[in-house]
Amino acid sequence: MRDSNDGPHPAPAAQALGAMLRASDGILDILPVATFVCDARGTILQYNRRAVEIWGEEPRPGQRHEDFTRGARYCEIDGTPLKRSMLAEVLASGTPLRDAELQVVRMDGRRVFVSVNIDPLRDAQGKLVGAVNCFLDITERHHINAALEASRLRAREQEQRLAATYEHAAIGISEVAPDGRFLRVNEAITAITGFSRAHLLANRLYTHTHPDDADADRDAFRKQVAGTLDFYSVEKRFVRKDGRVIWISVSSSPVRDESGRLLYLVRVVQDITERKAAEQRAKLLIDELNHRVKNTLATVQSLASQTARAAPTPASFRESFEGRLVALSKAHDQLTMHHWESADLRELLSAGFAPYHGGAERVVMRGEDVVLRPRAALTLAMTFHELITNAAKYGALSAPGGGVEMRWQIVEADGMPTLHVEWREQGGPPVAPPARRSFGTRLIESGVKAELGGRVEIAFAREGLRCDLDIPLASLAVKAGEG
Repeated sequence: MRDSNDGPHPAPAAQALGAMLRASDGILDILPVATFVCDARGTILQYNRRAVEIWGEEPRPGQRHEDFTRGARYCEIDGTPLKRSMLAEVLASGTPLRDAELQVVRMDGRRVFVSVNIDPLRDAQGKLVGAVNCFLDITERHHINAALEASRLRAREQEQRLAATYEHAAIGISEVAPDGRFLRVNEAITAITGFSRAHLLANRLYTHTHPDDADADRDAFRKQVAGTLDFYSVEKRFVRKDGRVIWISVSSSPVRDESGRLLYLVRVVQDITERKAAEQRAKLLIDELNHRVKNTLATVQSLASQTARAAPTPASFRESFEGRLVALSKAHDQLTMHHWESADLRELLSAGFAPYHGGAERVVMRGEDVVLRPRAALTLAMTFHELITNAAKYGALSAPGGGVEMRWQIVEADGMPTLHVEWREQGGPPVAPPARRSFGTRLIESGVKAELGGRVEIAFAREGLRCDLDIPLASLAVKAGEG
């Protein structure tokens, strides 16, 4: 025990306090907490070694506590400076202070946290003669608590961040009980399915799964609950609230506790309807391409065979065959421009006439816009190629002043809408009927009649070749007024 007062105390309070100090002689140093005793003016009378350890130095004899600690800074735990000394408050009010925690920045700069208990000392008559201050260093405990609080804050922040991510993720996330009940769903699930959160939580898996796709998912889910399957994914159809059938991709993973007991299953859901539609379109496109390639090869083979039979020399075969292949190619170009869905009649004719235009007056085309289906476009491309080639070799386009006029319109024939086409040549060499039907004529007739179910009338008038075509609109799959 240290005694910091060498002089006598004033009577009678000093005598009473002195008797107390003599009675406590040697006791303070065996206390496990820092302790000091002061008189009614705050002068430090006795203190123990634990108090010196916390203070960092010893007070001078007769020094008041307020003067001794003047260089230190006393603050609340949160760093707010104290407006008045706690010891001074107890000495002024005579009221004990219990378990007050504060932060002390010592004169050497070290920061300590202490828990303070101050009790007033009174004489036999009840008069305040001093106080005993016990303070415990809780610095380590404070650091531990601060670390725990920071950890709790980080955990809370992470939980909030995860919750926000879960709720606002672009993909659907659900938590499902082992019996198939929905425990939790995020906003994306409601957007994908069209059902409200309350509706989904009141139902189970497969309630709205397409009946044809439920079994595969159900069997895998049962294996996952039984523990024989850890992870699985499946693509299936789902019937939305609005009745629309969509495709979804589901990935399911189990969540277990430390003992391995299944708690729930997390299912990640994505809407893959667009991807499935693209895959279907790609498949249809490949199938259609295969079909068209086979048809084109068959057409080329037929052209080659029939052209060879009608050609008197290899040179004439080559010329005729190449011309027909070019016509076929131009028709393909027109169809490709429209994604093989249709071709425009006027564009088809313009491409065929392009090599022979010697002026706008030589070829005149009049007619409404007509859209042709692919097969009809190929057939008509070959038909007009034969007419154009014949006109260029022997007819109106072979003479400087000759020309061709084409007119077409939708008319009623035999009670059905029909595309009527007129081909008129004028200004060319005189025309005489041929001795025998040419391959070109047979190609025109077979194409229009056999392929399109139409009629062909060819007249070898002296002033120029005439050709009338009547083709049922239904076989062309056309619509008037569309381009």
